[in-house]
Amino acid sequence: MLPILACGAGIYVGLHFNILALLPLSVLGAGAYVVSAWSNGQGLLDSLAVLALPIIAVQAGYFVGLTTRPAYLHLRSRLNIRHSERV
Repeated sequence: MLPILACGAGIYVGLHFNILALLPLSVLGAGAYVVSAWSNGQGLLDSLAVLALPIIAVQAGYFVGLTTRPAYLHLRSRLNIRHSERV
């Protein structure tokens, strides 16, 4: 379940943000997971080994989001989905 959520987060970041947005997301997510695993009594190397799959999934999702950005924008313009300008 975690790799699927990580891939979805990567797709969202790839669609809506520029290229350097993934690095802080990965570092913060990895840090939160390592601290959580360490506080539960897992070893540092064990938590780093488990962390590799979600980071790869986020990266893959990010590249999917980047490559589908033009099609996504075309679909949004075709369906007339725009941000509301009301305050």
